Amino acid sequence: MSEANGMKYLTPRRPVSEIQREARRSTSAQAVAEIMFVKMAQEQQLDEVTISEHPDLFVQWDENWRGKAGDIVQEGSQLYRSIHDVKDAGQNRKPSESPSMWTPIGNLLEEFPEWVQPIGAHDAYSKGAKTSHGGKKWLSEVDGNTWEPGVYGWAEYVESEKPREAPQELQEGPSGEMEG
Repeated sequence: MSEANGMKYLTPRRPVSEIQREARRSTSAQAVAEIMFVKMAQEQQLDEVTISEHPDLFVQWDENWRGKAGDIVQEGSQLYRSIHDVKDAGQNRKPSESPSMWTPIGNLLEEFPEWVQPIGAHDAYSKGAKTSHGGKKWLSEVDGNTWEPGVYGWAEYVESEKPREAPQELQEGPSGEMEG
């Protein structure tokens, strides 16, 4: 504390300019971390659980959105990954209404959304796209798939069973009882 003309002033231990510089640096570091998180998420370097824990880092979808396959947007509280490049308004479809254009992120119940007939080539399913149809789950085996699952270009997805542990052999213990 210092005094001048009978008034007491608090003097910081460090110059205010240094404190401001640190605050700017911290803010910049946070911004860079957010950009890198989004980039890693869009390049599928992060799992969906981690991605879905930070939905506010992704842009809100609207009718003016343009982007490339892999880009992630928010629609309401749900995140979606674009399956196709979107270069103009004719290609842009609302994620919740276009399962052939968007894959929900972090909602395991929607991993295989119900199949929807594509409207055109821009709405076709990409290779690896997941859908359900006729009570079965399907994976697209071709890019630009406009066929109904079960007709052409789809493989039925069958969940593999978890391997069971082999039973341990029982051996007679020191007390004469059988032990595993």
